[in-house]
Amino acid sequence: MKDSMLSLDIHAWLKENEERLEGAFIKKIYQIGEKEFLFKIYKGATSSLYVNLDGFIFFKDFEAPQTPSMFAMYLRKRFVNKRILSVEQVNFDRIISITTGDYELMIELFGGGNIIVIKDGVVEKAYHEREWRYRSIMHGEVYEPPPFKYNPIVSRDKICKIKEKKSIVRILALDFNLGRYAEEVCFRAGVDKNKKELSEEECERIKEAMEEIFKFNGCYLYKDFFSPVELKHRGEFIEKSENFNDCIARYFSTITKGEKENIKYLRILEEQKRMTEEFQDEEKRLRRIGNIIYAHFQEIENMLNLARQGKIDYDRKRKKIKVRFEDEEFELNVGKSVGENASDFYNRAKKMKEKAMGAKRAIREIEEKMKKEGKKEEKKRKKSRAKFWFEKYRWFISSEDILVIAGRDAKTNEEVVKKHLGDKDLYMHADIHGAPSVVIKSEGKEIGENTLKEAAQFAVSMSKAWNAGLGNLSAYWVYPSQVSKMGESGEYVPRGAWVIHGKRNYIHKIPLRLAVGEIENKKIKLVMCGPVDAVKSKTDRYVIIVPGDKKKELFAKKIAAIFGEDVDALLKILPPGKIEVEEVKGFQLSL
Repeated sequence: MKDSMLSLDIHAWLKENEERLEGAFIKKIYQIGEKEFLFKIYKGATSSLYVNLDGFIFFKDFEAPQTPSMFAMYLRKRFVNKRILSVEQVNFDRIISITTGDYELMIELFGGGNIIVIKDGVVEKAYHEREWRYRSIMHGEVYEPPPFKYNPIVSRDKICKIKEKKSIVRILALDFNLGRYAEEVCFRAGVDKNKKELSEEECERIKEAMEEIFKFNGCYLYKDFFSPVELKHRGEFIEKSENFNDCIARYFSTITKGEKENIKYLRILEEQKRMTEEFQDEEKRLRRIGNIIYAHFQEIENMLNLARQGKIDYDRKRKKIKVRFEDEEFELNVGKSVGENASDFYNRAKKMKEKAMGAKRAIREIEEKMKKEGKKEEKKRKKSRAKFWFEKYRWFISSEDILVIAGRDAKTNEEVVKKHLGDKDLYMHADIHGAPSVVIKSEGKEIGENTLKEAAQFAVSMSKAWNAGLGNLSAYWVYPSQVSKMGESGEYVPRGAWVIHGKRNYIHKIPLRLAVGEIENKKIKLVMCGPVDAVKSKTDRYVIIVPGDKKKELFAKKIAAIFGEDVDALLKILPPGKIEVEEVKGFQLSL
């Protein structure tokens, strides 16, 4: 699944483009989509800065709308013709601060994204006004970024001072905001990522590895993401380029609409997981305080009595007294008994547990939605992919990697011979009337015995013999020079039919039997229906079919669901008649 920019990516991108941004003038601002903005900036030449609130920022030109949105107009009034004085990453988070003097623009690239206009530290306007337990993005409120723990650039020394019982990879990923780069740090340091207690020497290696991953050297493209540093724990990268910005832009252009939707879900999922952890931590803390109160029952009771007698200061308006026991600081209600105070903390812990369970339910719902969207997207991708030229006909690729094509009807029977029968190819035909013309494409390869047998099985299985339920048949092959439209003197040769001259090379006792499976051709997956040996040689997930009494429409529907293919496309590659399933390999199938 594709992913968006993480904090380290933003840090690397800013480092590469800081000079391009600072000192430039903002000339125009456009909103080009629900979450897409374009900033035209000038510094010797005009550049287009693209911002996608689902987690991307890079320089690339996009088509701008003729009419600006209301929010774009608002931004123009405050930022157009202003010089960018500074550009910074806030708290090593996915937040970019652009300062122009009177105003500051905050671009948040997490949790659905946001663009916030700040004046004198106060929110003047936000694209999305929101409130959380720990922060508020509302008009008139002081802008506060999300709470953060440690900056991996300046706080590496704190790595072994963390007392939480979490694995080192979770501490690096969450507390130091390194995300997937946490695994790379552990790998480079030679430390088990699941380890919870590190030796002094392991701490030093982790710190050194953290320093290493900030030595950026271009851009590395992997299957579903990009990186400004080589990820040695992920193995070989697909491609390396020198310019990180251009690499991000190229990567973004490969993301489909469905994958972009998934990125949005990933951001929500990430927020829900973070909240779940917060709720669980708070539940443990509150429950621990409840236990501490009972463990120090007499001391606390004496303290409450002294407070009621006015011998200890406390907040009389709120009736709260602040206490500290076992390194835990908390407040007690002076008007309540020790047991009632403990119950208050247990009840609050219970509410936190319920909130954590609610967040977990939300996570399951989002994951289910992502799964459904993923299936839809895969179906759309397969449906909309560019077709190979041979898919216009019946086809298969032999066990010797030789393409074999056949006509579907009179028109395509004519085409496969006229357009595609080359001098070094072979022509195959079942020894029965009502069979397709089959062309074996040599394409510079030697056509072997296996391919000839497979083409013969294809020829007889795709003939009317299948629908008639006939047994073993014969087929023959000839050279291109033997195939002609010239019949006996005055003989009429209809469209799609051909006259064969000279010796025919027969293959006898061919069973009517085919297989259907998903293969890969030039890195594209497609479903192939062909001779059993040909399909078996290319996949271990297939179904073998023979003539039978089951409707092929039902079979096509079942196979389409398994391979994520279009039902109509499957019907076009199946033999002409009812079927029976003989064997299934690699999956479950019931008709």
